[in-house]
Amino acid sequence: MPPKGWRKDAQGNYPTTSYVKEQENITIHDLLFPKSVVAGLAKEAGNSVINSDDSNEEKKTMMINKDASLALQRSATVFVNHLLLFARELSREQDRKSCNVDDVLNALDQIGYSGFKSIIREKLDDYQSIQHLRKKKKKQQEVSTENETNKENNEDNDIPMEDANNQTPKESAIEASESADVDNPENVETQEAKKLKLDNDINDK
Repeated sequence: MPPKGWRKDAQGNYPTTSYVKEQENITIHDLLFPKSVVAGLAKEAGNSVINSDDSNEEKKTMMINKDASLALQRSATVFVNHLLLFARELSREQDRKSCNVDDVLNALDQIGYSGFKSIIREKLDDYQSIQHLRKKKKKQQEVSTENETNKENNEDNDIPMEDANNQTPKESAIEASESADVDNPENVETQEAKKLKLDNDINDK
């Protein structure tokens, strides 16, 4: 059942929720920017101005009261939406559905704020450079972590391992040498000759 108070249209159907939302009027309260963000930007800009010509080491801080913060919030929302209206018109003239940076900068000329173009371009370049440095730093950290992991794996592989008889490589080499002497007939004959010579020396004495 539809909510109470809904009426059928000319075709005898109840309107859907999306249809009702589209028919509702959008006010400025639905588009307002966060007050904390607007106030923070205003304080940052104000502090940079009042401290630019101050020779004292102590920095001053600008305070914004409640009414001024509300006025900044509403005026910023109206200005951005007014600028976006002209930027969207420029994008539609070029058969594009989205606005780009050039559309916004050209819209500033149309609304009479050409002086802001250089400032906006400078701030945009700073923002893009910061984002590029963040991505580069993140990539370097990933490469460094991968190299450390590979180094640890290589160190683990270089540790001497014992054979099936629980012998170290050194013990295995000694055993192999002894077995080689026993298996080689020449080595056996040499050992017997040394033993025979030793017996003869004892008998002569």
